[in-house]
Amino acid sequence: MVHFLLKRPIAVIMAFLACLIVGLVTYFSLPVSLLPGIAIPHITVQIQGDDTGARELENNVTATVRRQLLQVGGLNEIKSLTRDGLSVIQLEFDYGVNTDLAFIEVNEKIDAAMNTLPRDTRRPKAIKASATDIPVLYLNMTLRSDRPYGSTDETRFLQMCELADNVVRRRIEQLPEIAMADVTGIPGQYLGQLQNPVEMLKNYTSVK
Repeated sequence: MVHFLLKRPIAVIMAFLACLIVGLVTYFSLPVSLLPGIAIPHITVQIQGDDTGARELENNVTATVRRQLLQVGGLNEIKSLTRDGLSVIQLEFDYGVNTDLAFIEVNEKIDAAMNTLPRDTRRPKAIKASATDIPVLYLNMTLRSDRPYGSTDETRFLQMCELADNVVRRRIEQLPEIAMADVTGIPGQYLGQLQNPVEMLKNYTSVK
């Protein structure tokens, strides 16, 4: 091989220049993005059932929707979790599946399932996973007086939840760089009303 290349120096130089030119063209034409449009093969279906128990929601709504979604092409795995008032179905597809087409098919199956669901059932919502949905910052709020494995003052904890939802979340969403702020780990109902946010902030500590 070396003897063959030594006898043809012009061919070697031309091949080297061709590779160099192709590399330069590719380098300058290749798009660069901090958040590339990666197609994540996951789709989540949320089913709302206000004032509906977990077993009733599972038997009357979730099971029917899940049977319809099993017919979606390219489906690799399906999981569901049901609790009082809410059911979540997670669909995982094979890599390489066109998620846009899969999203359309999922909505078609949901529409087909609506014909057999109770009349007062709200249409399930399909959510397509995206790389831009991955949180860039987590902010944890805890009571200053809390200790590991110790008891928690429920009243102050609920007040902290109200503070996080009504004050901290809204202040963060007002920042120009923030698209959305989501709060998790708080109960649906708060105990008491927020009276003085400044005084209440002194009772909590935040960890980034």
